[in-house]
Amino acid sequence: MTEVTFYLSSKVGDGVRQALAWRIADKALKQGRLVYVHCQNEAHARQLDHDFWQSPKTGFLPHALHSEGQAPVILGHGPDPGEHHDVLINLTDQVPDFASRFQRVAEMISGADNERQAGRQRFRFYRERGFPVTTHELG
Repeated sequence: MTEVTFYLSSKVGDGVRQALAWRIADKALKQGRLVYVHCQNEAHARQLDHDFWQSPKTGFLPHALHSEGQAPVILGHGPDPGEHHDVLINLTDQVPDFASRFQRVAEMISGADNERQAGRQRFRFYRERGFPVTTHELG
Protein backbone atom coordinates (compact mmCIF):
# COMPACT_ATOMS: atom_id res chain seq x y z
CA MET A 1 0.00 0.00 0.00
CA THR A 2 1.10 3.56 -0.70
CA GLU A 3 2.83 5.24 2.25
CA VAL A 4 2.05 8.95 2.68
CA THR A 5 4.30 11.40 4.52
CA PHE A 6 3.46 15.02 5.24
CA TYR A 7 6.49 17.30 5.60
CA LEU A 8 5.51 20.36 7.63
CA SER A 9 7.44 23.61 7.78
CA SER A 10 6.58 26.63 9.89
CA LYS A 11 8.16 28.89 7.26
CA VAL A 12 5.92 31.07 5.12
CA GLY A 13 6.60 32.58 1.71
CA ASP A 14 7.18 31.87 -1.93
CA GLY A 15 9.43 28.92 -2.52
CA VAL A 16 9.00 27.10 0.81
CA ARG A 17 7.21 24.10 -0.71
CA GLN A 18 9.64 24.03 -3.65
CA ALA A 19 12.62 24.05 -1.29
CA LEU A 20 11.07 21.18 0.67
CA ALA A 21 10.47 19.30 -2.59
CA TRP A 22 14.13 19.72 -3.60
CA ARG A 23 15.24 18.45 -0.19
CA ILE A 24 12.97 15.38 -0.27
CA ALA A 25 13.78 14.60 -3.92
CA ASP A 26 17.51 14.81 -3.16
CA LYS A 27 17.11 12.44 -0.20
CA ALA A 28 15.05 9.97 -2.27
CA LEU A 29 17.58 10.11 -5.10
CA LYS A 30 20.42 9.31 -2.68
CA GLN A 31 18.39 6.24 -1.66
CA GLY A 32 18.28 5.12 -5.30
CA ARG A 33 14.63 6.01 -5.81
CA LEU A 34 12.96 7.63 -8.81
CA VAL A 35 10.88 10.75 -8.18
CA TYR A 36 7.92 12.35 -9.89
CA VAL A 37 7.16 15.92 -8.76
CA HIS A 38 3.53 16.78 -9.49
CA CYS A 39 3.09 20.48 -10.28
CA GLN A 40 -0.04 22.63 -10.65
CA ASN A 41 0.40 23.26 -14.39
CA GLU A 42 3.03 23.64 -17.10
CA ALA A 43 4.08 27.12 -15.95
CA HIS A 44 4.61 25.81 -12.41
CA ALA A 45 6.67 22.86 -13.72
CA ARG A 46 8.84 25.20 -15.82
CA GLN A 47 9.36 27.55 -12.87
CA LEU A 48 10.34 24.61 -10.67
CA ASP A 49 12.72 23.42 -13.39
CA HIS A 50 14.34 26.87 -13.39
CA ASP A 51 14.49 26.95 -9.58
CA PHE A 52 16.05 23.47 -9.41
CA TRP A 53 18.86 24.63 -11.72
CA GLN A 54 19.48 27.72 -9.58
CA SER A 55 19.57 26.33 -6.07
CA PRO A 56 20.98 25.24 -3.88
CA LYS A 57 24.28 26.46 -5.20
CA THR A 58 26.14 23.57 -3.54
CA GLY A 59 24.04 20.73 -4.97
CA PHE A 60 22.74 19.30 -8.19
CA LEU A 61 19.51 17.42 -8.67
CA PRO A 62 19.34 15.62 -12.04
CA HIS A 63 15.86 16.40 -13.32
CA ALA A 64 13.82 16.99 -16.47
CA LEU A 65 10.39 18.15 -17.45
CA HIS A 66 8.04 15.25 -18.10
CA SER A 67 7.50 16.41 -21.68
CA GLU A 68 11.20 16.86 -22.44
CA GLY A 69 13.14 13.82 -21.34
CA GLN A 70 14.12 11.24 -18.80
CA ALA A 71 15.95 11.77 -15.51
CA PRO A 72 15.81 10.36 -11.98
CA VAL A 73 13.59 13.32 -11.02
CA ILE A 74 10.74 14.25 -13.35
CA LEU A 75 8.71 17.45 -13.06
CA GLY A 76 5.22 17.07 -14.48
CA HIS A 77 1.59 18.11 -14.33
CA GLY A 78 -1.75 16.85 -15.53
CA PRO A 79 -3.58 13.55 -15.11
CA ASP A 80 -0.88 11.14 -16.32
CA PRO A 81 2.55 10.77 -14.70
CA GLY A 82 3.58 8.23 -17.33
CA GLU A 83 5.40 5.14 -16.14
CA HIS A 84 6.38 6.60 -12.78
CA HIS A 85 5.41 4.69 -9.65
CA ASP A 86 8.14 5.04 -7.02
CA VAL A 87 8.05 8.40 -5.15
CA LEU A 88 5.47 11.13 -5.79
CA ILE A 89 6.06 14.63 -4.44
CA ASN A 90 2.77 16.49 -4.62
CA LEU A 91 2.97 20.28 -4.96
CA THR A 92 -0.70 20.77 -5.77
CA ASP A 93 -3.59 21.46 -3.40
CA GLN A 94 -5.45 18.27 -4.32
CA VAL A 95 -4.67 14.58 -4.08
CA PRO A 96 -3.79 13.42 -7.61
CA ASP A 97 -6.04 10.65 -8.95
CA PHE A 98 -2.94 8.54 -9.60
CA ALA A 99 -1.42 8.85 -6.09
CA SER A 100 -2.13 5.22 -5.19
CA ARG A 101 0.07 4.05 -8.10
CA PHE A 102 3.13 5.20 -6.17
CA GLN A 103 4.97 3.39 -3.40
CA ARG A 104 5.43 6.64 -1.49
CA VAL A 105 3.74 10.04 -1.56
CA ALA A 106 5.30 13.15 -0.04
CA GLU A 107 3.11 16.16 0.71
CA MET A 108 4.85 19.50 1.27
CA ILE A 109 3.10 21.92 3.67
CA SER A 110 4.39 25.40 4.55
CA GLY A 111 3.24 27.56 7.44
CA ALA A 112 0.85 29.58 5.24
CA ASP A 113 -2.74 29.29 6.49
CA ASN A 114 -4.20 28.41 3.07
CA GLU A 115 -1.59 25.66 2.55
CA ARG A 116 -2.20 24.27 6.04
CA GLN A 117 -5.96 24.12 5.39
CA ALA A 118 -5.52 22.40 2.00
CA GLY A 119 -3.03 20.04 3.64
CA ARG A 120 -5.54 19.09 6.34
CA GLN A 121 -8.06 18.19 3.65
CA ARG A 122 -5.53 15.99 1.85
CA PHE A 123 -4.53 14.40 5.18
CA ARG A 124 -8.18 13.51 5.87
CA PHE A 125 -8.56 12.13 2.33
CA TYR A 126 -5.63 9.74 2.76
CA ARG A 127 -6.56 8.74 6.31
CA GLU A 128 -10.23 8.06 5.43
CA ARG A 129 -9.12 5.73 2.63
CA GLY A 130 -6.81 3.73 4.88
CA PHE A 131 -3.43 4.97 3.66
CA PRO A 132 -0.70 4.83 6.32
CA VAL A 133 0.04 8.52 7.02
CA THR A 134 2.94 10.01 8.97
CA THR A 135 4.06 13.58 9.55
CA HIS A 136 7.49 15.17 9.98
CA GLU A 137 7.99 18.65 11.41
CA LEU A 138 10.92 20.28 9.64
CA GLY A 139 10.89 23.64 11.35
